[in-house]
Amino acid sequence: MKIELTNEAKNKLQSYVNDGKNIILDLDDGLGRFSGEGDCALITKFRIIAVSADEDMSDYTITLDSDIGKIYYKQSAEDFIDDGLKLEVNPKTQLLVFKNSKEIIDNSVNIIDYDVVKANK
Repeated sequence: MKIELTNEAKNKLQSYVNDGKNIILDLDDGLGRFSGEGDCALITKFRIIAVSADEDMSDYTITLDSDIGKIYYKQSAEDFIDDGLKLEVNPKTQLLVFKNSKEIIDNSVNIIDYDVVKANK
């Protein structure tokens, strides 16, 4: 399956790809190596995580095709993967919006550089 990226979304992610990083579309549900504790509220929260190519991505084995290359995700996000997937930039917040042809899945997707997170631990 393919996910469409608007030019603005591509521009936000391209520098990570140019640095050789893998792009993960992460459902923050507490499952997976890069996921936090998850959210106990009835909120669907996705994040984009840019990780070095040598990071263990064994939890994120499913891929979406995109104009910037493969975007990885984990099995628990499968319920949200549907026709018409798209990432675009909200002009007001400058955050990514993740949606499909039926609904907006998450209108405030942050981009996280995992190398920066590791450096600040």
